[in-house]
Amino acid sequence: MSVPRYPTPEPSGASGRAGFGDQPGLIPLRPLGVGEILASAVQVVRRHLMPLGGAAMLVAALSTAATLGVLAASGSLDAYAGNTWLDDVLTGKSTAVPGAILLAVILGTVVSTIGAPVVAGLATAYAGAQALGRTGAGAPTERLTGRWAVLLGVAVSVGVLVALGLAAFLIPGVLIYLVLVLAAPAAVMERSGVQASLRRSAQLTRGHRGRILGAVAVASLIGVVLDAVVSSVAGATIGSADAVTSLIVTQAVGVLMAGLTSSWLGAVVALLYIDVRIRSEGLAQALWTAAAADRLRRGTNPGGSPGGRPAANPGISPPEHPGP
Repeated sequence: MSVPRYPTPEPSGASGRAGFGDQPGLIPLRPLGVGEILASAVQVVRRHLMPLGGAAMLVAALSTAATLGVLAASGSLDAYAGNTWLDDVLTGKSTAVPGAILLAVILGTVVSTIGAPVVAGLATAYAGAQALGRTGAGAPTERLTGRWAVLLGVAVSVGVLVALGLAAFLIPGVLIYLVLVLAAPAAVMERSGVQASLRRSAQLTRGHRGRILGAVAVASLIGVVLDAVVSSVAGATIGSADAVTSLIVTQAVGVLMAGLTSSWLGAVVALLYIDVRIRSEGLAQALWTAAAADRLRRGTNPGGSPGGRPAANPGISPPEHPGP
């Protein structure tokens, strides 16, 4: 597929902004550094914490329930909570990870890797609206009405492939993730099908995977550190509770923390999608033009059209039709 390129507006003035008037939204319409992507993702999550945080917590809760459910059903919960299985492996009493524990961990990982693209897709709908200067209210409804099956299909495809890659000595999973990480944003914003979204992600990420890895790694590391700190504090507050109780409490805290950390990671992926398209396809000009047209449609009302309802969201159109 031949993707047309559009000239990026030249910066003007001391501010370095493009010559299309003031910045339309909270996302700068120019190539972004990793720090700017992380900071802009914070703003997206801050403005849409309830839906994004709720979705991320739901994914984390399902993953935790899958893991603990398998452990409890197999009678392995005490061994997992107390790490006695690990002691057996380290001391040579056992030569392999118990099958029930391995299954529980794999199932929880699969649920997480499937859920992550769904959160990223939701975040992309909000980020696309914010790039145009919108409040973002109703953006997922506009973008995903009648298309939830496509987003879920993309999420399952990406999640299963990444999980299988992670099971195969980790590195293949990372490589698959870097190729397919933008599939969910493409499905949401370009209205493409499952296979087309996967191919589109492979195309978009080519030449940008090192920077994508850096941004995602930094965001993930920050999330892991925050989760570890909060979980440690929660563990300390319950004192001498038994191992299973401590596990359940720390897992519950992890679910709550996922509302912040996983939604932020989803927003980082959304910002990476916009940044990659600005860098490789000159998307900034199309967004500036769409934002200007949007302002004309809604007049002086900052929240939408003269009646208070936003005009139809031009969003981020497919590459064949990059205008509004």
